[in-house]
Amino acid sequence: MTAFDTRVEELIAKHPHLTKDEAIKIVTEKNKRKKQKRNERSNKGNVNKD
Repeated sequence: MTAFDTRVEELIAKHPHLTKDEAIKIVTEKNKRKKQKRNERSNKGNVNKD
């Protein structure tokens, strides 16, 4: 089981009314936001180095 699958299962366990598809969508969107935020932070440090 991957970390992604684990997160989906934990989310379903915490919120039983969610379907598996809804939980996958939530986890995927969160991962995209985290990745975007991480990229913004790393680019912020590179802007002043030009």
